[in-house]
Amino acid sequence: MEQDDHGQEDHPTQDSCGIAAAGALESAESHLARCAGPGPSGDGGCETFSASISALLDWGIERKLIRVESDFPFFQRAPDGYGDEHQAWFHEPLNRWFKATYPNRFGLAWGRDGSATAREYISRLILQNFYFGDDIELVALVNSNEKLRVLISQPHIAGRAATYEEIQGWFCQLGFRRLEIDGCIAWYHKTENLLVADAHEGNVIRTTSGDLVPIDLNIIRPAGRILEWALALCESPPAE
Repeated sequence: MEQDDHGQEDHPTQDSCGIAAAGALESAESHLARCAGPGPSGDGGCETFSASISALLDWGIERKLIRVESDFPFFQRAPDGYGDEHQAWFHEPLNRWFKATYPNRFGLAWGRDGSATAREYISRLILQNFYFGDDIELVALVNSNEKLRVLISQPHIAGRAATYEEIQGWFCQLGFRRLEIDGCIAWYHKTENLLVADAHEGNVIRTTSGDLVPIDLNIIRPAGRILEWALALCESPPAE
């Protein structure tokens, strides 16, 4: 395999990727909670966006997790996949995907235009691991022409895209209430105070064993006006 100037293979090993120690996502979120203003409730707003990036960078510098794109040769080739949050490259030896956020963008925000904050993004990864049994790992914080990209690793899930009907039935079985406004669908679990979006056919896989596995959900624990919105919709009669 070809190697870059640092001697890394184009398909690096787990060690050469420098995946952060277990608990790195939780450590980053804890630091952001102390240093980056309001919580990841969807009410963060633009005023906390820069503070959130700065706090995450401070955390990464302290833990020597700041890297550059040239440290990862897959950045030099076309991605194998992409979406609203990431560009993605498949690493066959590890059967994992390496996903990088777009520069200074962290997926879609809840309840406002523009990007989510870095803290909102880190929080949704933690929630996906906890509630949906994922194994998302933090690899590095990447300096991309003086802009921040968060690089993560996630297992490959073999199967096919779940159908709309399968996804709807699965979330109902899990105790979620379907919410819809202006044609957009979200799912709310009142007991857990968990609000989920982006659960469409491209983001939920049906495995060969018949299980449904989400891969890129937009998850928050809502507060403020978004929580009020979710609770109000839950009090309304279910749509027929």
